[in-house]
Amino acid sequence: MIKRIFKNTFWVSMVTLLIAYVIIVGILYDYFDRQIKTELKTEAEYIACGIESVGEDYLDSFDQNQYVNDKVSTSQAHKNRITWVDSDGTVLFDSDVDTEKMENHKDREEIQSALKDGEGYTVRFSHTLDEQTIYYAVELPDGSVLRVSSAYNTVVAIIMAMMQPTLFLVLLIIVLSYFMSKSVAKRIVAPINNMDLMYGEMDEEYEELVPLLKRIRKQNILIDEQMDDLKTQQAKFQALTEHMREGFLVLDKKENVMSYNKAAVELLGASKDIDYTGHNVIQFDRERSLREAVDEAIDGVRTQRTLENGDRIYRIVANPIVIQDVVKDETVEEQAPKADTVPKDQVEGAVVIILDETEKEKREQLRREFTSNVSHELKTPLTSISGVAEIIMNGIVKQEDIPGFAKNIYEEAARLIDLVNDIIFLSKLDEDSSIGYQPEMISLLDMAKEVKTRLKMPCQEKDVSIHIVGEDVQMEGVASMVEEVVYNLCDNGIKYNKEGGKVAVTLRKVTENDIPYAAIEVADTGIGIAQDDQERVFERFYRVDKSHSKAIGGTGLGLSIVKHVVLFHHGHIKIDSVPGEGTTITVFLPIHYAVESC
Repeated sequence: MIKRIFKNTFWVSMVTLLIAYVIIVGILYDYFDRQIKTELKTEAEYIACGIESVGEDYLDSFDQNQYVNDKVSTSQAHKNRITWVDSDGTVLFDSDVDTEKMENHKDREEIQSALKDGEGYTVRFSHTLDEQTIYYAVELPDGSVLRVSSAYNTVVAIIMAMMQPTLFLVLLIIVLSYFMSKSVAKRIVAPINNMDLMYGEMDEEYEELVPLLKRIRKQNILIDEQMDDLKTQQAKFQALTEHMREGFLVLDKKENVMSYNKAAVELLGASKDIDYTGHNVIQFDRERSLREAVDEAIDGVRTQRTLENGDRIYRIVANPIVIQDVVKDETVEEQAPKADTVPKDQVEGAVVIILDETEKEKREQLRREFTSNVSHELKTPLTSISGVAEIIMNGIVKQEDIPGFAKNIYEEAARLIDLVNDIIFLSKLDEDSSIGYQPEMISLLDMAKEVKTRLKMPCQEKDVSIHIVGEDVQMEGVASMVEEVVYNLCDNGIKYNKEGGKVAVTLRKVTENDIPYAAIEVADTGIGIAQDDQERVFERFYRVDKSHSKAIGGTGLGLSIVKHVVLFHHGHIKIDSVPGEGTTITVFLPIHYAVESC
């Protein structure tokens, strides 16, 4: 029997080894094939970008003939062959062979595929290189084709290269399989020779043990199945509760904790070093809301409560647990209450769920504030327009006063239009969509000068001067958005400045964490911002001095737009301000737009 087990085990190992060897060779061959193709395609794309950016001179660095003439070892030259072919098949450049000695390449399969589909692969024997070669060709924007080729190892070459280490590994595995098979065979037979009446395996060859082993085996199978089922149910329950973001408590009718998860400990701020099993629920939290919810659940009432713990807001959901005896199965079954209340004498405990609704409440509060602010800001100019129009309609305005009233209507309507435009612009930014926004190269100096010209009238009215200093920073981004940033920062610097004040716009390049940024710094000599208000000035409709908001004008959305545009470009903002002395806001925008490009 030992020999039979040994023979079968050994031959299974050998067949498995052979199959594994074939599969590994196939996988390696496919991997090398895809790796070579990927490398050729990547290299071709980089060279294509180089040709588009620098021109034909870019290929001089890949000319191996030049390296040899300059007495540089060919091993130091480029490892792949590069060929540039015109649309008519004429070879314009080749890194290994003189182009005058090369024939027309238009009939080459990879060249034809590139001209037809934009790119092409082929593998064939190269008479020029005297070896099997893989070619990758890609069509350039001017209609020419760039081809990169590399020596291509065949399956036989790969197998031969792997043969020596593989043979050694195979011999080692065969030796190990031989000894391990013998050892396994002995271990398989040993339990039969030393049969354990409780957990022994049944062997048909031992007929005298069959009746006894069958009964033992049947009993053990039943016990194992029951234990496995219990373990599975326990594991499922623990996995479910431990991975819940909501807190979970199971209590008995005396309000003692039977089970809980770590989320309940974290949400209620309880100590993580204490095992609360068997302790009263009051050990978790002494808040009245939790105790009232538990008391009502134990009384048979499904209830909900709100619990405030510091700056966090939680919703407590407590349900009674009803236990009913099922005589026919002689088991205990848990049933959920069918209504909001159940008889108290049927309640055996309670299930408590703790939900963190802090973010939901904050979002709801922001929504209410935004709706209120929008309604107020829209109502103010509309009320003014309506009032003036009503006066004119009733004919109680003198003819000479009509232009003044018309001016008032025009200014309020313009204010209303600006507000609506700003709200629409912010809504687009909130969608986090780049549809319709095309990045382009921006001259921040030219943009700042243009903004200065647009703000000439407000500067004259407030007697504020704008000074632009620094270098002409060139960056890639959405021009209309970046202009909104510069305009709103300068506009705020004028509005909140003093008579005869100054606004300084400084442009420079900075590097943070190896990332180049364009820094736009706008400093004014105005009223400044208190420390408590500095973090809130970027909120929508937030004004530091609400009593002067009408006199200052504006929609109250300028800095909010600045914040959203900066986030859209993956930048950040810094603010420094001293009340009574002025404010400096610096915006950092990446020089390169976030979208990948060639």
